[in-house]
Amino acid sequence: MPENTTVESADQFRLLVDAVQDYAIFMLDTHGNIASWNVGGEHIKGYRASEIIGRHFSLFYTEEDRRRGKPEQLLKLATEHGWVEHEGWRVRKDGSRFWANVTLTAIHGPNGELIGFGKVTRDFTERKKIEKRLADSERSLRELSLHLLRTQDEERRRIGRDLHDSLGQYLAALKMKIEMLAKRDPADEHLAESIRLIDESIKEVRTLSYLLHPPLLEESGLSSAAQWYLDGFAARSHIEVKFQCDSNFPRLPRDLELAMFRILQEALTNVHRHAASSTAQIRLFVRDSTAVLEVQDQGKGISPELLEQAGWERSFGIGLRGMSERMQQLGGHLELSSALNHGTTVTAIAPLERFKAL
Repeated sequence: MPENTTVESADQFRLLVDAVQDYAIFMLDTHGNIASWNVGGEHIKGYRASEIIGRHFSLFYTEEDRRRGKPEQLLKLATEHGWVEHEGWRVRKDGSRFWANVTLTAIHGPNGELIGFGKVTRDFTERKKIEKRLADSERSLRELSLHLLRTQDEERRRIGRDLHDSLGQYLAALKMKIEMLAKRDPADEHLAESIRLIDESIKEVRTLSYLLHPPLLEESGLSSAAQWYLDGFAARSHIEVKFQCDSNFPRLPRDLELAMFRILQEALTNVHRHAASSTAQIRLFVRDSTAVLEVQDQGKGISPELLEQAGWERSFGIGLRGMSERMQQLGGHLELSSALNHGTTVTAIAPLERFKAL
């Protein structure tokens, strides 16, 4: 390429860089001193070229970052790896801060020697504000979700108590009345059948009451409540259930035990309704200072493509999505793994360290 063409191309590129206003594009020497400046630098940082060229680029950093040696670290990383990208607070000439996206690239001469650095900075303050608003909105939604879940649990507790105490007592009184009638006429088959139906109704009311809020959960803990629930689930669904629980599985805080019990209910409801599995295996154990609940079936599962396309949270279903929110609020999380025709596993994990002081 002719020399005049190369010079002309370099001049055109310099004019392009100088004209860019949305990016601060400038050069540093090998020590980090500013060697060139463009209009974008003046627009974003507030310095004119005559004020800034020759000064060290660390003046754009906050006092905290300068004390930590952040400018020098970035120069070192760019030298070692060829370039480095970073986001953080930067300081304008007037002292105001802005959130910057920075790319720092090492520039080498024809013999491979380091001759300086190219630095491109973009003002991402507005994007940072939007991200903060989104994060605040997400946090508010999570708090609302947790409040609704707790309200739902309190309502379940109230309904369960009413079923057990009020309706259960009415049925018991009705049974006594009919038994008195049956004593007068022992041969009346209708009365005998009525007593049997009332007995079944009392059992059903007690079961519904306990499903809404199992007293064993508060009295004996998650392992006992899980065993009671699984016995009833196996009888109702005709699904073979295998339960393994560590003998030393600890008592957990009330909110966490309740959350894990609801996850067990929701996961097994999905197994019964959707998995087409004749078996379910439940494990409750402690691993690496975490409490773990695992619900596994051998059903039709979910294909990896569908799981990736839908996202694991959508694959959970509405009930388990709510439980996932609750687990996150409690410092834990839910995991889902599945394979087509090889079943699905739902795992709830909560760190025990978080609850030591509770």
